[in-house]
Amino acid sequence: MKSTSQEVFDACALVRQTETEIARLTTEGKRVHIIWDFDCVLTTPLSEDIFELVKYDLDKYFEYEARLSLSPPRPGIWLPLAKRVGELHTSQDIVTARSSFLAFRIMTFCMWHCGTNPSRWVRWILYLGHQSKADSFRIILESFLKDSETLVYFIDDNPKHVEVFSEVSQRLGMAERTVGIIAPKIRDYTDEQLKWHYDAVTQTVGNCPALIPGTPGGYTNGFLTLPDGLTGVRNLILKSLQSAEQSGAIEKFGPLLEMTFKDEFPDEPITPGGLYYAFLLLKGEAAHDTEMIKEILEHTD
Repeated sequence: MKSTSQEVFDACALVRQTETEIARLTTEGKRVHIIWDFDCVLTTPLSEDIFELVKYDLDKYFEYEARLSLSPPRPGIWLPLAKRVGELHTSQDIVTARSSFLAFRIMTFCMWHCGTNPSRWVRWILYLGHQSKADSFRIILESFLKDSETLVYFIDDNPKHVEVFSEVSQRLGMAERTVGIIAPKIRDYTDEQLKWHYDAVTQTVGNCPALIPGTPGGYTNGFLTLPDGLTGVRNLILKSLQSAEQSGAIEKFGPLLEMTFKDEFPDEPITPGGLYYAFLLLKGEAAHDTEMIKEILEHTD
């Protein structure tokens, strides 16, 4: 499974060739939009190989992915080109067959690598489910139909998808403005390392995030694992939202919250948690008052 040195060299040469070609088009005044496949292109084939390892058992696969929801997938060799959006190419999309259940990791990946401008890094992400890949290509290509100065590249490891992209381009009369590239799959892990990784992720226990080593790379390429899966993601998000709400409430209504807390607990020391509790009391009173006003207005009508 692990790629040979020659395979890695040839794949990297293809990336450099593509980047050089896009740079030339840019200097000629052309704009370039890139459509990316996700697995095996922007990332390594790790997730795809795990799906095959579990013999396409969706329950096992989803459990694995859910445990890694907040851990960005390992970057692939094409990522440096994607990160030059705005500098070398104008814009980009991701078209992937992953379901919305697995969207957490793709969004985490994008936010992780987007720099300071997330909205520029990716226009939109099209998850296949209720539409074919051909429809995704059509949606994107039609958005550039009247923009004759924009060329559209599509990079995917599946030759059939590249063929479909070419067919859609021809139907829209855009064949001369589109380029399809088949990306070779590059793996930096062996079959044994793949199995070890899967076991390490799925056998982690507890109710706290745990870091497991990557293969290769050890902890420098480690994965943040949530043994509770999506429940763990939900708990982390709720804690973050609660913390942000507490800080925002104290910053905005500090004096009022201190007065409210002293009225309720005159002998207790004032703490951030106490002020947040006072905020929740006022929030509950406001919600009650709002319902009362709505009820009065309804009876008035």
